[in-house]
Amino acid sequence: MWRVALSWSGIYISAYIYFKRRKEEVSMSGEVLLAALLAACPQQAEVLDGVAKAVEQTYVAEAEAGLIAESVRDWSKRHRYADACGDWAAFAERLNRDLDAYDGHFFVERIASGPESKPEADWLMAWRAEAGPSNAGVREVKVFEGNVGYLRLTTFYPWDLAKTKLSNAFALLKDTEGMILDLRQNGGGDADTAAQLVRAFLGDGIKAVQRIESRKGTKTEDLPARDMAGYSRGLVVLVDRRSGSAAEYVAYSLQAEGRASVIGSRSGGVANLMDEPQPLPHGFKITIPNAKPVNMRTGKNWEGSGVTPDMKGGDDPIYAARQFLSGRSAPAPR
Repeated sequence: MWRVALSWSGIYISAYIYFKRRKEEVSMSGEVLLAALLAACPQQAEVLDGVAKAVEQTYVAEAEAGLIAESVRDWSKRHRYADACGDWAAFAERLNRDLDAYDGHFFVERIASGPESKPEADWLMAWRAEAGPSNAGVREVKVFEGNVGYLRLTTFYPWDLAKTKLSNAFALLKDTEGMILDLRQNGGGDADTAAQLVRAFLGDGIKAVQRIESRKGTKTEDLPARDMAGYSRGLVVLVDRRSGSAAEYVAYSLQAEGRASVIGSRSGGVANLMDEPQPLPHGFKITIPNAKPVNMRTGKNWEGSGVTPDMKGGDDPIYAARQFLSGRSAPAPR
């Protein structure tokens, strides 16, 4: 048996060399594992390449489209989602979260294949079927003391489903001295129904309130012919941070025309318009904002900034609106 005499410094050096080698071995093992994961998930790179190309070709802001596409390709190059290999749901969730930093309208999803898959038409029919139990989005109609009407809409269903419900609500409120249109927590819905609502409040004298701009050009979006009774008395629209899309279009348009005062908190800021979903590799699809509305009065829209209220609603926005309509309060200068 050999005896080797080592100083304490020799022991430390030996230990250092040993653990350094072990660290290198572990590091190499990690690199090998990562390489194996990447080799097993080439589908991710193909999906990301498809996303980058689709954004580059379709996104409404052409200058920004290139920057977003470059970021997506960089995520692919750096294997940002390698640890979600085989977990398509986690991959899509994280990718959507990253894309949200650029525009909250992007949406990537994987459509199931096999017997459990359903065509997109089935999802539309399912949404339409919800109109009955939810009263086509007309959740509350009442008349307060002082003859102030109140109409709460939680969403906009297609006009063929919502027309009767909204017409009945307007008939009930037609003799009120003022109306509160409550669009809080209304995330939007059918654009035609929202446009009918704007038409009912503006009357027949205004042809259009906005134009639509895209990379293909610009066109004026005419309001539809009025298909229900109008309302011409005092109007307040309530919004909050969960008011979005078509609900914001209604509030913004009526405010810009000077037809309504908006009370509450800043809305969600969802203005850009969506393209039809585009196919990606491996069963994925992506929805990309491909156009934006531009109000003909302001020359702007509410994307990102939301609809700015004329006055805050405080703890009780309905009470604030009633006070405003009765002439007991006024909005601060904007």
